[in-house]
Amino acid sequence: MYRPPVIIVGMHRSGTTMITKMLENLGLFVGAEKEVNNEALFFWEINNWIFELHTANAEKPYNMRYTNPACRKVIVESLAYFLSSSRRKKYLGKHSATVARIQDTPFPYGWKDPKNTFTVDFWKELFPEAKIVHIYRNPIDSISSYIERDLALKNKFVWNWKKKLKREFLISKNFHPNFRIYNLEEGFQAWQAYMDKALSLKNSCSNYIEVRYEDFLKNPTLHLSELSNFCGLQPSQESIEQETKNVKTDRAFAFLNRPEYVAFYQQIKDHALMQQLGYHQL
Repeated sequence: MYRPPVIIVGMHRSGTTMITKMLENLGLFVGAEKEVNNEALFFWEINNWIFELHTANAEKPYNMRYTNPACRKVIVESLAYFLSSSRRKKYLGKHSATVARIQDTPFPYGWKDPKNTFTVDFWKELFPEAKIVHIYRNPIDSISSYIERDLALKNKFVWNWKKKLKREFLISKNFHPNFRIYNLEEGFQAWQAYMDKALSLKNSCSNYIEVRYEDFLKNPTLHLSELSNFCGLQPSQESIEQETKNVKTDRAFAFLNRPEYVAFYQQIKDHALMQQLGYHQL
């Protein structure tokens, strides 16, 4: 029996990792080998490859809009190949012994990656009935978390022999991570790009559900139950309550405790997208 995968999309630091882990604990298979943010390495690496083909990256997804028919054909054919190649073992793990193609996976499965927001159009060529889960959060909490945590690590540059060798031969790839989201203004533009693309999926995907992070924190049991049903899971009410018992409701609109963030909020709160999502009156 064919099962459409669950593809989780949304801007970085929007609660996708937390919710994906909950769904995984309730029975959604999200990969045998995963990176630190619970993203299946199989899909994470392929998404990176698609971005590189478009000379884009997760912080600068702009060029993803410039795909062309020839490039699209190469990518879709390659995805079909990857799904049945030996590479699939990185995703399926022990299940690869009985599942020849990932699209034949007989149990609820999916993957999470913010880059899915822009690569989902390619994946839908192989999974036309894919279930899209869009998780979003107010831009200031999302952006500030990204700046304060992820990008702080990128600024901890330490020389070693590999970096010195790359400098010697003017090799820039992986020499030092370049990034765009270094302030709230740039971050808001990136957040808007992710939101615009993800919200557009409402019209192009027949199986689509969206969750506002702040609403999830307010009533996690209700929203996790709805997401579980959408993903084809059948957890007990007790299991759902167990997963949500430690949810920290005070993480909603945490930026309101920082005067500098509140000042930026006043600048953007009347933006059309903020009004559309109900973030204009906090």
